[in-house]
Amino acid sequence: MADTSWTSNPKLKNIDPRKLVILMELMKEAEGKPMDKLVPLLMNTNKKLQEQSLSFSKDESDIMMDLLAKNLNPKEKMQFEMMKKMMAGRK
Repeated sequence: MADTSWTSNPKLKNIDPRKLVILMELMKEAEGKPMDKLVPLLMNTNKKLQEQSLSFSKDESDIMMDLLAKNLNPKEKMQFEMMKKMMAGRK
């Protein structure tokens, strides 16, 4: 069973329930997946948000990225951090 303890994070206290559902779907799909499988999942999640005229706040995005990186090996974590920096630079 997936760990959902992250849902009690105070930064998610006021999250839109629709965003929480999308975030929980992402976490379920991403569980145990290597880094190269996470990028398409992130893109799909972004598409779902856009379809509902939603977007994650910075705090929500940070939590999502931390959760996704949690189970990566050290090499993948490094790649993931580089990807996060590139994504942050686009905004």
